[in-house]
Amino acid sequence: MATVFMKWLERSPRDYDRGIRLLTLGALDKLHKEIVRDYIREGMRVLEVGCGSGALTAEMAKQGAMVQGIDVSPGMLAQANRRIEREALSGQVDLRLMDASMLAESFEPGDFDLIVASLVLSEMPLEGQAYFLQTCSKLLKPAGQLLIADEVLPERRWDRLRYHAVHWPLTLLTWLLTRTTTSPLRAFETLLTSAGFQVNVSASYLANSLVLYEARPASATAPEAGPAVRQSTPLPGLVAGQLRHQVTLRTLLIDLWALFFRIMPPYPKVRPGLYQLGNPSADSPVLVTGNFDLTVRRLVKAIDGQVDAWILVVDTSGINVWCAAGGGFFTAEKVIAALKSSHLENVVNHHALVLPQLCANGVDGWRIREQTGWGVHWGPARATDIPAYLAAHRKKSDAMRWVRFPLKDRLEMVTVTLGFYGLLILLPVFIFWRSLFWPVAASLLGLSYFYAVVHPWLPGRDGLEKSIPMLLIALAGFFIYTSVWNPLPALRLFHWAVGLTGLSVFTAAELQGMSPLMRGEQANWSWEAIIAAGLAFFYWLVPVITGWR
Repeated sequence: MATVFMKWLERSPRDYDRGIRLLTLGALDKLHKEIVRDYIREGMRVLEVGCGSGALTAEMAKQGAMVQGIDVSPGMLAQANRRIEREALSGQVDLRLMDASMLAESFEPGDFDLIVASLVLSEMPLEGQAYFLQTCSKLLKPAGQLLIADEVLPERRWDRLRYHAVHWPLTLLTWLLTRTTTSPLRAFETLLTSAGFQVNVSASYLANSLVLYEARPASATAPEAGPAVRQSTPLPGLVAGQLRHQVTLRTLLIDLWALFFRIMPPYPKVRPGLYQLGNPSADSPVLVTGNFDLTVRRLVKAIDGQVDAWILVVDTSGINVWCAAGGGFFTAEKVIAALKSSHLENVVNHHALVLPQLCANGVDGWRIREQTGWGVHWGPARATDIPAYLAAHRKKSDAMRWVRFPLKDRLEMVTVTLGFYGLLILLPVFIFWRSLFWPVAASLLGLSYFYAVVHPWLPGRDGLEKSIPMLLIALAGFFIYTSVWNPLPALRLFHWAVGLTGLSVFTAAELQGMSPLMRGEQANWSWEAIIAAGLAFFYWLVPVITGWR
């Protein structure tokens, strides 16, 4: 389903409407027109969750509805505001920057005649979906309706095959551009029913992969059955499961995959939610982490048997804590959503969260405190220090604050990064320049592991800065080798010098994402493109001037 690519479009709000129209072959526009035509009436109060660029918001307001729109993207909300002002609809539309997890605190029960969510729930974990639906059932008037237009995994075999044929290439491309993706809704009608709604599929497009659900509170259509439905429907499990350190064939295979292809999707994930470690009580600490499988298992390995605690696993799209925080996938809003959907306040007697120090660059602790009343404490840099940190009543020593990047970690992260970039570089070389495969492979491996070893001593903080001394060392070694042991003609020397320059810059610039001492996982792409263009021009120009060609 092409809407997976909307994660990239959200980063370009001005192009969002045109892009999503193209990617859904106009199907989303048709669903929005059906919503406006069949469900919007003058004077009704509408809540639009995930209003995006405001296209549907404006159309509903033109029909006379009073629309409250919310979105978590400042860029998309700014685009929506411009649209509303341009079409003189400000008197009928109120837009707020807000996460869906804050709806219950922001609006009164029974406030809305209609709630609309378009391409929103597919971005939520299952617990978040359940909490959102429970909140909607409270915010709707007794005769209100909930409309959900979203990406759904088709049930019929051939529809599902067509869906995957489109979905997986776009998933990979979206990940390359945004480091995230979406997940289609599965068994969603069952989830709606369990939340106390009566469900009807109003429309479907794109081989039943884009569906409009119409849901009404069960109590509105069958009052005598309503209370029984609500009472027989339990809240989502407060505790998702028990965590403990164990080595199994599955964990060994995941570790093997993670050693070489950790940065390539699909990411092994842990289901977001609240977990037990040991035998925690209502007074035990709450440790917050991301849902990358390796992150959770390494946290558990470091403290299992030493600490009884609650582990709140936040949906970070399967990305590790540091990269997720730097890339906008581990945020205050994500923590708040996890707090709400896990019903943590019903499990513990305190309001203290311990978050990883390495997510502080992406998580606004004060915002969590202001919106939820939960205090945020920044734990130590490494999980192995957590037992001592908790024993000291959440007091950190200087040693706990320092981020260390020892040789073992550097070698591991170079191997991880090479798994993807090695394929990216070596596969085309093998196909088109097979004679150069082994020399290029040896150069890439040698430069990468050399960089890992000497990384702390190379001058400069940014990867591009470190690439300069590394390039000088590589060229010096190459020219000494060719002068003493293996002389080469001038043209081949030139080819190798340009090749080593490109590999050195690429290696240092891209491998900066392996280091917790640097900011910006992919901060140098624009500079790399400029340098690559310059090298290509240099590679063409010099032989022309010298007469080598």
